[in-house]
Amino acid sequence: MSGSQFKGKYAGLVIRRGSKRSIIAVGHKILRIIYAMLKNNQHYKDPQIDYEKLVVDKNASRWIRALLEYGYITPLTA
Repeated sequence: MSGSQFKGKYAGLVIRRGSKRSIIAVGHKILRIIYAMLKNNQHYKDPQIDYEKLVVDKNASRWIRALLEYGYITPLTA
């Protein structure tokens, strides 16, 4: 995983503004996102993270095991 949007924001600002101001700017961005989440009654989704890939990576072995168990696929024999 490459990191969140906050890590990218901090890395971009720290060169120009310094560490302390960058932390304040990232905190301000977090507050704006929290406000929008509460206002719109939505969950947070980082735009840089592929949530579908995370779910597939987590559950793929279980799905394959179930397909094998119920006979939808057959195991490969070498």
